[in-house]
This record gives sequence, C-alpha cells and structure tokens, in this order.
Amino acid sequence: MTATAESAGPGSAFLRGVRILDVTGALAGPYCTTILSDLGAEVLKIEPVTGDRMRARRLGPDRRPIPFDLTHRDKGSLAVDMKSPAGAEIVRSLARRSDVLVENFRAGAMARLGLGYEDLRLDCPDLVYCSISGFGQFGPMRDAKGIDLIAQAYSGLLSVTGTTDGRLAKAGFPVSDVGTGMWGAIGVLAALLRARAGGGGAYIDVALADAVAAWSMWEVADYVATGVEPAPLGTAHRLAAPYEAFTCQDGATLVLGAVDRAWESLCTVLELDLRGDPRFATEYERFLHRAPLAEIIQGRFATAPRDHWMGVLRTAGVPCGPVNGIGDIVTDEQFAVRGLFVHDEDRFAQPTIVNTPIVADGAPRARGRAPGVGADTVAVLTGLGYDDERIAALAEAGVVGVPKAGEAVIGGARAGTEADTSADRSAEARK
Repeated sequence: MTATAESAGPGSAFLRGVRILDVTGALAGPYCTTILSDLGAEVLKIEPVTGDRMRARRLGPDRRPIPFDLTHRDKGSLAVDMKSPAGAEIVRSLARRSDVLVENFRAGAMARLGLGYEDLRLDCPDLVYCSISGFGQFGPMRDAKGIDLIAQAYSGLLSVTGTTDGRLAKAGFPVSDVGTGMWGAIGVLAALLRARAGGGGAYIDVALADAVAAWSMWEVADYVATGVEPAPLGTAHRLAAPYEAFTCQDGATLVLGAVDRAWESLCTVLELDLRGDPRFATEYERFLHRAPLAEIIQGRFATAPRDHWMGVLRTAGVPCGPVNGIGDIVTDEQFAVRGLFVHDEDRFAQPTIVNTPIVADGAPRARGRAPGVGADTVAVLTGLGYDDERIAALAEAGVVGVPKAGEAVIGGARAGTEADTSADRSAEARK
C-alpha cells in the first residue's frame, strides 16, 4: 500500500539521516536544498550574521518575506561570518560532520575563503559538494555574472520564446533558477548513492546556462536537420500541428494537441471536412501548412465557450486543456488532491506553499516554517563543543548571530534538536 504525502512521516523519509549544509542565496541554490529537505534531509542554512538578503524582499499588503520563506522552509539557520577565520573554521567543522554541501557563490569564491571542495576533501573524503553558478566553474564565461534572464538569453531559450512576429518574451517562470536547482539535486542524489556504496565523495558543477541549454532537444534537432535558425512560434509546436492555443467564444483559451491519431476525431468534433484537403493529408503536411490550418480551426472555436469544447474534445479523445492563471492553479481540484499547494498558516509562515512535486511513500514533502536568523546558532555550536562563554564571545565579535532576547525562534526547536544527533551520526560513520 502506497502512503500519501501526508501519512509519510520522518521515519519513512528517503533522505532521513542525510545532513546538508546550505551555503546558498537567491533562488537556484535554495531551491536545490529545498527539494532535498522535502525528501527528508536535515538542511542547515548558513547565512550572514545580518541574515540572508532575501529576507528583506517582502511582497503583498502585509509585507511578508515571501521569497525567503518559500525556499527555506523546514531548514535550520546558523548565522555566521564566513569571511572571518573563526567563522570559516565553524563551517569547516560542520562540513566534516555533513554529507552534502551546496553553494552558489561566484566561481572560486568559496576557495578564496578556504572552503572550496579541494580545501575540504582531505578531511571530508565522502563529502558531496555541489557548486551552482551562472556559467560553471570553468570555460571562458566562468567569471561572468549569471542571472535567470541572462541564462535564458545565452542558452537560446529567449530566441525561440515569443510571438510569430518576432517579439521575444522570457519564460514566465524563472526556469533557469529552478531548473538548475533541480539538476543540482539530481547530481547530489546520484553522488550520494556512490558515496554510500563506498565510492567516495564528489564535486558537482551545475550552471544556469547549461541547465536551460540542455532542454533544447527539439530546437537543436530542427536546426541540425534544416540549417535554419528556429524562431518564436507563439504557442505552436515546432514539429506538429494543430498543436497550439485557441480563443473560444467566451474569450477563454484552450490548448489543443491533435497529433496524427487524433486528427480525424478533431475534424468530426469541429464538423470540418478537411480529410480530403492535400494540405492537411499527413501530419507533416499539416505542420507545413499550420498557419492556414490554425485559422480554420480558430473560426470554429470562436462559435462556442471553452468548457463546451473541452467537454466534447475530451470525450472524443482529443488532447486539450485550459490556459490557467496563477489564481486558477492554487485552487485547482487536481492539484489540491495531489497536495501540490499547501494552504496551512499554522504550519507555514505563508498562506500558500508550493510543494515539491514528488508523491511517494518516503517523500514527506513540505513540513514546517523557515527559520529565524540564527535560530540554530547556539544549538549547532554547542554540538561542535563550544561552551556558552565562547559562543557569547563569538556573538559579541560579530562572528556569529544569535536570536536577540525575546525574539521568536522559528524552526530552532526542530533543527536544534537534530543538530547534535545528526553530527554525531556523520562523525561516527567516518571513523
């Protein structure tokens, strides 16, 4: 019997016992470690003493810190100045007791702090170290700054996204960031398998530009076959037709994907006599003449509301679906039963959390809130053998950050409780 996401508790989590140091900021790195956290790993966020800069990004009328909360849920927080020798030593000590370190500084930045993979591997031979950057750790673009839009442009995605009149458009979601986070998580999971099998640690190098360019299979195949640069097609498919969005009588839009086996059914539903038209005789001919075909089909869709067309098309086995807005998806019944959006302000700091889309026994998914700045600093340092006097001195010197008196500690109880036991498990495993 397969457990639901809600019933899969910590005892069945895929990555239970795996400890991860999250030395990341912005979106790509934090999303990588959020995936791993949702799969059951214990993630400790390493952030500046003043707090991750994304904590200051606030949205909505109540000014919630949405970006940070969404990508750091259920993590612990250690506030430390890694640029100081004492701070760097704390991170080195934690690396010795960890399974994975994920960072997304610019290439070479961690090495300059004495915290690069080569600096840590002698003391941490089983450590899986993942670096996320704009263009990777080598190559002529190594030192260039990389952000989501630059990666979309450099990878070729921007050149093929937009309308048929040549107006370009970026992808509506930050696909470079979230895609690179996913590739990083995939690499970490594969490397963990090898490390657990006795093959030693690994260095994982993933880049925003690589992540998006790796998705260009259709477009590269088209270019290699024809020698013609692929151009934006709006919502149309590059190799099939009819396969695009159409506007219905009520102004709503649906997406249609009528490949060869659904062509005759589509013609029947739309009451169009196109079977004898040589322009549309084969899937390839329909692709070549996709513009006049789209015009004919659009004329029919304009005669009835979207829900009517979706009903009769689905009954006939023709693939179709609505073009949903963001407001539609967060209340959609299909996503609701699969637990993709979690609406629970008692467990989370946000009214809605976007879950990791893996539904399985052993994948607990989103569980708790993001931590306050330095919520786990005292517990983590205590686990490393620091006494109260030494911790107070480090805090006074600005090397570490601890919650102020009376300040709410969110997430600290969970992460603080597990910090010592996880560290002890990792240290014991390496003896």
